[in-house]
Amino acid sequence: MAANERNEDWISDYYNKLISEQNFSRSRRDTVTNWGLTLFLAVIAAYGASVTSSVEISHFWRLSVLLVGFGLLVRFFSQGMIAYAFHAKWRYIANSIELHRAYASPTLDEIRRNMKTYDHGKRTTVSRRHMLWSQLRAGFLFIFSVLLILIAVELVQVYQLGQWTWEVWALIMGIAVYILWEISIFVDYGQLKRPPESEQTPPRIVR
Repeated sequence: MAANERNEDWISDYYNKLISEQNFSRSRRDTVTNWGLTLFLAVIAAYGASVTSSVEISHFWRLSVLLVGFGLLVRFFSQGMIAYAFHAKWRYIANSIELHRAYASPTLDEIRRNMKTYDHGKRTTVSRRHMLWSQLRAGFLFIFSVLLILIAVELVQVYQLGQWTWEVWALIMGIAVYILWEISIFVDYGQLKRPPESEQTPPRIVR
């Protein structure tokens, strides 16, 4: 009886921790997604004002607004994917505890294995493909599509008007380097790796 009580105590404490971590990750994902939408609207508003302004505004300025906004949105997109991965991990372990309490399956040993693999082992339950698709569905597919179309339009106009200067090249290369840096951070982030197949349990994908 005492052993069962001790088990219930640590399970309850750990479950409460999981719910807290899950809520934090979900809140962070929602926050960076909303920041991304706000930034997108601000970029579109600034670009629209420059196009309709009675004062002539250079294409370089318009391109700068679009490219800098695109780079920052990549940052928000990456942070949203990371938050989704953490949310999915905490939700998966919490689900296993809920199932154990309701149906005695999975067993305590299986729950401990999940803790060791995904929490203490700092691994995730979802693939990067799921992280990517999750954030694209959250609105970034539309955001990136609109910005890339506008960037392409501005680049064509810059080329046709003979305004392709070293400043334009420097701007493009600077944003490209920044985006590659963000991608490298995401790819190398250890806690976004899945465990070896021998240690994996079938993940429950969080939609």
